[in-house]
Amino acid sequence: MTDTVASELQAPRSLNHIAYPTWDSQRTHDFYTRVLRCPLIAAIRQDEVPSSGARTPFLHTFFGLADGSAIAFFEVDGLPEYEPDAVPSWIRHLALNIDSMEELLTWKAHFETEGVEVNGIVDHDGVWESLYVFDPNGVRIELTLQTRELTEQDAREGAANLQAWNQRG
Repeated sequence: MTDTVASELQAPRSLNHIAYPTWDSQRTHDFYTRVLRCPLIAAIRQDEVPSSGARTPFLHTFFGLADGSAIAFFEVDGLPEYEPDAVPSWIRHLALNIDSMEELLTWKAHFETEGVEVNGIVDHDGVWESLYVFDPNGVRIELTLQTRELTEQDAREGAANLQAWNQRG
């Protein structure tokens, strides 16, 4: 690829899907369809990884979001059980947009009715109002309402924060 062509590239248009491992596809299905209200839109079963040809039987499930993107999971035969590592559970998460505070409160009540432990509603710097749950695979899900657009001032402050972080002693 030439530098001219590369310089014309823009950020990808949108998210198609994000994938996580699962050790129980049925439990994952039940959570995403019943609790999170995402329809099952596809499930692909294969014995070989298409990109590498490795013999690795798997089921790849996809659950749809309202904008056409998806949350996906791989259940892989023989995958060792998940063992938490040194990364805190709050770092790896999937943030999903919602449209109003009323909707956020409705989701909170829904999760509580379903017996899902809810953390929040948390105000993040006057920009996002969020609540958090964990799916059966340990994936932290954040439902978030962005209360204002990010501005050039936010970008300037972000650059200053990055610079200060990089210069810390």
